[in-house]
Amino acid sequence: MDNKILILLAVKEELGRENIAKLAEQHDVAITGVGKLRAYEATLKALQQKEYKTVINVGTSGSFRHNIGTILAPSKVVQGDIYIDSIFATQPELLDTGDPDISIVSSDDFIGSDTPELKRRLLEPHDCMDMESYAMVRAIKLHSELNGTQTPKIHILKIISDACDGTVEDWNSRIVRLRPHLFEALCDLIDSINQDK
Repeated sequence: MDNKILILLAVKEELGRENIAKLAEQHDVAITGVGKLRAYEATLKALQQKEYKTVINVGTSGSFRHNIGTILAPSKVVQGDIYIDSIFATQPELLDTGDPDISIVSSDDFIGSDTPELKRRLLEPHDCMDMESYAMVRAIKLHSELNGTQTPKIHILKIISDACDGTVEDWNSRIVRLRPHLFEALCDLIDSINQDK
């Protein structure tokens, strides 16, 4: 089992090329693309290369509840869209890492001012939302199940980049300001993981 950490992020802009290059000197970094299907496929592909003890999903997320710039470490991962409150609902994935009271819900839609009120009400109880986390967690667990291997320790680290208020268009400029804080939090998490080995 490789001591390197697998770091998953949706798009390179979330950490920036320079920071990704620094991380890649010691760990493996995979850019999954946006959305649950892309994230699922890219995570499985990355896991086929080698077996990891630790996987970190790092990136940006929206939130109704937390201020822009807040760093969150969810331990409850929920599948959104039609799966959140219907006959198709799936059980949340519970992690033994992160903050016990923090949840993230994954949707294939950007959540904004044009999101239907019913969907907004279903999402509001969760601390943050993204488009990949649930799929990444399911891919990691399925890969281990199919291969009869120990499931890696999964960490999720998110920075709030929008308030789900229709300002997602500002994301490209906002992430430049937020990126150093996310990278610092990621480095602190990696240091903590390494100390626990």
